[in-house]
Amino acid sequence: MENKTYKLFVARDKNGFLFAYEDKPTRCDIRKEWFAGKFLSSMENSFFTDLTWEDEPIEVEIRPTITDLDAKAQEYANKVTDNKEIKELIINAYKAGYNI
Repeated sequence: MENKTYKLFVARDKNGFLFAYEDKPTRCDIRKEWFAGKFLSSMENSFFTDLTWEDEPIEVEIRPTITDLDAKAQEYANKVTDNKEIKELIINAYKAGYNI
């Protein structure tokens, strides 16, 4: 898991459903929904409650909550074992994003 910022666009369709897109979507009034090069996901409708169909899509930045991945991986491995080889395996798996 990289410790970087990810950008996406969020838009609400005419029916009130919320969606995330990689690129800024374009409004289609006839179909009452948004179109973009890459659709990412639907989102919980309770997010961005002020965003409506009439609004332009908003750009959102997200970043992992772990700011020091190496330290967190080491801390986790220390809680699991004292064995050096197993710690190294745990640290590498943790940093790769595996749920261990």
